[in-house]
Order: sequence, then C-alpha cells, then structure tokens
Amino acid sequence: MSTLRSNGNGNGSAPMDVGALGGLAALVLAGAQGNGVDGSYASLKTALREGVARDPLDALVVTVLGGSFLFYVAEQGENPKVNTYWDALVYISTCLSVGYADIFARTPAGQAIATAIMTVGPAMAAKALDPPAAASASDDDASLAVQKAIVEKLDEILKELKK
Repeated sequence: MSTLRSNGNGNGSAPMDVGALGGLAALVLAGAQGNGVDGSYASLKTALREGVARDPLDALVVTVLGGSFLFYVAEQGENPKVNTYWDALVYISTCLSVGYADIFARTPAGQAIATAIMTVGPAMAAKALDPPAAASASDDDASLAVQKAIVEKLDEILKELKK
C-alpha cells in the first residue's frame, strides 16, 4: 500500500494512506453529484466550466488554496523543498504560469496535483479578473438595450430623410 508521510507538524513521521486523497476526491465528486452533476466526464467538464464562468476569481482562489493544501499533504515529509504550507502555496501559484525552478513534485500524488493545476491553472488565471457570469450577462442585456434604442432612433431618422 502506498503511503504519504504526514503528521501535520512538519516532521513527516506518521504515514497517511494515499487513499485519503482518493477519499477527498470522492467527497468532491459526491458534492458535485448532489448539485446535479452525474459524475460523468462530460458533466464534470461542464461543472468546471460553469464554476469558472460563474466567478473566475473565486474559482482561481479555491484552486490555488485547495491545490496547495493537497500538494503540501502529498509532498510534506518526502520533498525537502516542501516544509510548510507556504512552500506548497508558492509552488502551486507558480504552476499557473512559468513554474518555479526551485521546487519540483516528487511523489506521484504531488505530480498528479501539479499536472492538474498546470493544465487548467493558466486558463483560470487568464480569466481571473473577468467579471462573474451574472455581471457580464446583465452588462450584455444593458448593451443590447442601448443598441436597440440606437437602431430605433436611426430608423426614425431614415424615415424622416426619406420624406
């Protein structure tokens, strides 16, 4: 059985079953299923896209903080460069762009977490300052109303010019 070394105090003396990370993933999936996501790959993709669109900055913050915690749990005690949560936070936050040459994932779980963050993180970071979906939808509605008013006014002007 694979174990991660973690006891929460930075010494890395008590083993933790790798299944704990799988259990956490199962809890996340169960929560997603409770919110109408059926657990299929297509549904998970849709849920991720909708979550990021709903509030890009919140999605990025949750990804970085949660990914940092998981990376810390996976690497602590096994990776001499990951001694604190802050070390993990620095590494994960740099995975959103160019990476950090001083820290590398050494455990399979850490490598999987880093891979996931490096895959979706840059796109999330690029959208982080976009307005939430609700705000942009209301902005789109307001813009459409202004455009309709302009078209109506231009139609009136055109009718007057034709007379």
